[in-house]
Amino acid sequence: MGFLDRLVGKTPQQQEEERAAAAAKQQQQSAPTPSTSASELLRDTAPQAGAFSAASAQRLYDPYEGISTAVGGRKHAFTLPEGPEYVFQEEAAARRRGWGENLQFYTGVGYLGGGATGFAIGGYRYLQSPAEPALSSVKLKANRLINMSGSLGRRFACASAILGLYFAVSESYIYHTVDGRLPDGVATAAAGFTTAALFRSPRGLRTASVAGLVGAAAAAGLHAARQRWPSL
Repeated sequence: MGFLDRLVGKTPQQQEEERAAAAAKQQQQSAPTPSTSASELLRDTAPQAGAFSAASAQRLYDPYEGISTAVGGRKHAFTLPEGPEYVFQEEAAARRRGWGENLQFYTGVGYLGGGATGFAIGGYRYLQSPAEPALSSVKLKANRLINMSGSLGRRFACASAILGLYFAVSESYIYHTVDGRLPDGVATAAAGFTTAALFRSPRGLRTASVAGLVGAAAAAGLHAARQRWPSL
């Protein structure tokens, strides 16, 4: 064999390279093909027998799902977080929105909700009002509907937005002042009392006091609703 290699012109280094390539090819052919079953893909994240109940509630995400195994590499599944993740610990420890976010939320929701409510009440009044023969055309009916709904919608929207503005400012200020020394429900009720009293203050002290009690009750209901929907 060495004599033939010399005739062909192969050097000993080339012979070593050919033998190494043949051995690598044979080893690759004898290696088992990777498994594509779900148990194999999620083997690293599969729950233990003792912790099945705790791990079964976790959501798993496989970014390589549906991709051919010819891509190479071991597949891994990632456990998705149950809640939002924060970069800074201060943001994670915050229990409520900031005063700016609070102001935007309650003012915007109040304006939109009040406008929709006023528009609906205006439409209901239009349907309940008796039809006039002089306003029998479609154009006049539509104009009358828009006028009635629009006037009530503007009034309700502006009033609700002012209430949301007062409540957001009062609640943020009271929370900042008490700084956890009072329960959250008491601070929210105080903000509701302040909001309603300020809104009705032009009509007198007695009217403002009664409105403040109604506002405190409404704020207590809001605090109870926050136990079910924390984003309120």
